Amino acid sequence: MNRILILTIITFLGTIFLISCAQNSTNIAGSVNGTEISLEDFYSSYRGHYSIFGYQTGRTPTKEEKQKIHNETWQNITRAIILKDYYKKYNISASITEVLDTLSNSIPEHIINSPRFRVNGKFDKKIYMQSLMTDKPENLMPLRKHYQEYLIPNMKLQSVLIEKEMLTPKIRKQVSEIIASNADLELYIFDPSKMDISISDAEISAYYQANLEKYSLWQFYRLGYCSIPVIPDSIDLSEAKNVAENIRNELSSGKEAKDVLNSVDSKNVVVSFIDNGYQKTEELPLTVFNALDGLENGKCSEPVPYEKGYMIYQKIQSTKNLTLFNTIYVQSLPRSVTLLAPETQAKQIVKLALDIGLEQAANEFDIEYIVTPAMSPDSLIVPANDLKGKLIKSLKYAQARDILGPLYSAEQSGWYIFEVVEKQTQDYRSLDEVREEIIEELCKEHRIAQNRKLVQQWIADNSFPATYEMVKLDNINIDSLWEGKPITNIYYQAIKAYLEKAPLPQITQKDIIIVPKVISYRPGKTKPNPERIKTIYAQNLPDGWFEDWLDKQVKKARVVIYTKP
Repeated sequence: MNRILILTIITFLGTIFLISCAQNSTNIAGSVNGTEISLEDFYSSYRGHYSIFGYQTGRTPTKEEKQKIHNETWQNITRAIILKDYYKKYNISASITEVLDTLSNSIPEHIINSPRFRVNGKFDKKIYMQSLMTDKPENLMPLRKHYQEYLIPNMKLQSVLIEKEMLTPKIRKQVSEIIASNADLELYIFDPSKMDISISDAEISAYYQANLEKYSLWQFYRLGYCSIPVIPDSIDLSEAKNVAENIRNELSSGKEAKDVLNSVDSKNVVVSFIDNGYQKTEELPLTVFNALDGLENGKCSEPVPYEKGYMIYQKIQSTKNLTLFNTIYVQSLPRSVTLLAPETQAKQIVKLALDIGLEQAANEFDIEYIVTPAMSPDSLIVPANDLKGKLIKSLKYAQARDILGPLYSAEQSGWYIFEVVEKQTQDYRSLDEVREEIIEELCKEHRIAQNRKLVQQWIADNSFPATYEMVKLDNINIDSLWEGKPITNIYYQAIKAYLEKAPLPQITQKDIIIVPKVISYRPGKTKPNPERIKTIYAQNLPDGWFEDWLDKQVKKARVVIYTKP
């Protein structure tokens, strides 16, 4: 879609939302056109909107922004109900394969610009693709759901609406006549770049204050760290293997993973579960592929050993090219005696790092030192999730070169030591730094606005003084070229206005406005095929036509809301 609309839902008698406490139910959030919306569905949608806000801004919303997200959630739920009714009417849907292919080949702009997918200031496609397929490190389930339930079906619906509801016999006849015709045109070209614009200091200052967030400096951390692994011994691992085998047997018998994992009764192991989502079968790691190969849906692999315990892979479903599977980790918890030696070494490294820095200290102990990319506090990625809370609390007060740790991670079975390599606190570029950018932006805005106004005045009265370039095009048709490019849309709009005796059309190409005028029109007798008629008609629909159509449907909607922000 070409633009994002904030749709206002208007019901009969001018009421924005009808709220009836007497009909409220603890499980119902509201209704749209008689379709009840459960609290679970509402909050699921709300979380999706909340996540998208985070991807776009790299931060959490303010109180006012949360109110706006709540309102937009209800507005978009109303849109979704209306659209789903139309999807059902025309039997429209999208498969998970379509979703993954679309998101793999056409990455959304807000994802590319999100700091959550940037490494060293650049978009990292590897992190994005990993998140798309596994929801790690970022949960992209809301994005996939949005594409499967809305965006892709939405594009299919637009095509169906044009074919079934908009291309009436009368319109088909007119489009056919335009395609078959021949004409002479004059093009009046209005270029805003030739206008002289002056900007006052007051305008510059006002623009700066109104768009301050645009000039914010990104708050980020870069961390260096090293780790000392705690390796379980044979006693630690034996219990982990027994637990893993029990879990495998119960899952393979058909029990739900949630119930099985909750029933594990052992203080010496940690069991974790990962829903890997659909992944391309041909891209699975060889270990995973071999473990899943030949398994029936719902069955589990034999426990696969790794340095901290055992893993079990459970196949859920396979399609032609994709595999949906879960991974269950059964990690051994080292005993106190196993922990002692690595902890002592970690404390020695911290002591040395306070004098010479962590990188040199790690080198002295022949331990790998790793530096993370720049990360915002809201999207901090650390080697172990159970360290994140402790780190965020410490980083709030830490300064560059501070040493944090040692911290023990049960998840990774190791001691970690962190160093704050770089810290950027949130601030804004000064007005003097961005003055020239603001002047350029304001000049462009003013030129475009004044150019539109000038064109409207000239169309109303051709004697109105205006600067433009005039080009004559003789004996052309809808397939003719102008300056090496098809003139299809200009020709269509010009002839359509001529046949309907409407005002001269305004066609915007980048910032330039072209006003075509028909000097001579000659109808033709050829009959274009129906697909050609549909293509030409669709190409010349105004920007936002679909949103305008949906807007009309939304205004008719009967909406009842029980939730509060």
